[in-house]
Amino acid sequence: MTENKKRSRIFLVVLLSIAIPVVILTLAFCGLGVYLSHYYDGIFPDVSIDNVDVSWLTLEEASRALDLEAYDARGKSIAVTLIFPDDSRLIVTGGDVPVTHDAQTLLDTAFSRGRGDGFIMDIVAFLRRMYDLYVLDAEAEVYETSFELDTESLRTLVGEFTVEYNSWLGESRPLIYGDKVVIVKGAGQISASENDVYDLALGGLLESLSGGYPVEIVYSLPEVGVNTAELTAIRRSIYAQPLSAAYDPETKTISESVVGVDIDFTGAVTLLGEAESGKAVMINVERTEPDVTREHLENLLFRDLIGECVTQIAGSENRLNNIVLASEAVDGIILEADEDFSFNRTVGKRTSARGYKSAPAYSGGQTIQAIGGGICQVSSTIYSAIKDTDIRVTERHAHGRPVTYLPRGRDATVSWGTLDFKLVNNTGYPLRIDVTVDGRVLTVQVYGTIIDSEPDETDMVDMADMADMADMAEESKPA
Repeated sequence: MTENKKRSRIFLVVLLSIAIPVVILTLAFCGLGVYLSHYYDGIFPDVSIDNVDVSWLTLEEASRALDLEAYDARGKSIAVTLIFPDDSRLIVTGGDVPVTHDAQTLLDTAFSRGRGDGFIMDIVAFLRRMYDLYVLDAEAEVYETSFELDTESLRTLVGEFTVEYNSWLGESRPLIYGDKVVIVKGAGQISASENDVYDLALGGLLESLSGGYPVEIVYSLPEVGVNTAELTAIRRSIYAQPLSAAYDPETKTISESVVGVDIDFTGAVTLLGEAESGKAVMINVERTEPDVTREHLENLLFRDLIGECVTQIAGSENRLNNIVLASEAVDGIILEADEDFSFNRTVGKRTSARGYKSAPAYSGGQTIQAIGGGICQVSSTIYSAIKDTDIRVTERHAHGRPVTYLPRGRDATVSWGTLDFKLVNNTGYPLRIDVTVDGRVLTVQVYGTIIDSEPDETDMVDMADMADMADMAEESKPA
């Protein structure tokens, strides 16, 4: 073999040893390119989105693995509740503030890596990624989905709520509900900050989005001191001194009783001082019942029948006429406590002009005809009705001879200008004397109030009893 042939053979061997690998590599390179461009539809290896490994997955498979619908649901499920001092609440949800995310964009980005740059560049990008991963041990590509809230919608919502809340807070006035005074601390002095409310709401929504749970946040108003001037004005507006019902002797009426109304001023200042601004504070209204209510006094007045006497009216029609006129003059008279009663003063002078007629009367131990004869039966029946009671009789005169309508010692004769029948109301309560004539029956009833207590001995003395014995011997004067 010649030297040239030998060199040619060596060259051919070298050439083939170089060409064959090159051809193989070229074919492999082209084959990889064809596979990547026409057959491979997966994502580059070692790629994750939100901790979900989407390596080698197709776009459809990666979408299912990420569950893109869950991202939409997550945005709609967020919720934050801002609780204000009066317990009013601003609630914001994903339905109120639209939430968008870039999960689909990240998925599209991951899928598009190594694609669209040309046949050769796509192959190079793929080979470079494989080299980085398996030779250089490069880190995996990690994508994190980001969410974005519609802050304009949130600010509008917060603004509307804050305006309404501040309007209420500014116009809030103390209210009285039954036995409570409700005061909103700081009303008219402070207001909620729209920017602060917005920042809290935004932060709460982001926390809810991140944690996957609803968030509650307490909003506090600026601190303010106790408005003692307002508290004083409230106290003055409701204050009432307890006042007992009283009987008016002039009008014969009972005044209304008044329930005392007040608040514990010192306690109210303490409660307001401890409360946070904007908090509704309930202050107890203290009510003091009067010692005597109108109902109680009405039930006391003329409640008890203190004395009663019934006598039969005999004699002429003229005598009956006189007894009726005198009875009508006395009937219904009311004696106040410590007030005295005079029969003559009450009945008045017995004259023909006043309707009195001539009828039998005692005079000098004899029976004569006199104007007004017979009215002693009225004074005697009144005396007999109270004789056994504690009512004090201050003047009483017995007839010179027994009367037919009452036992001896229970009568009381009267004569205009000389003899009178008097008593004083020492019961402590008003007395009412009812005198009625029904046919020939004269009835006297004395109504008052009997209180269960030990009587005053001095009030029980019947002065008429002391004069009874002398009166029985004294010559009777005309009735």
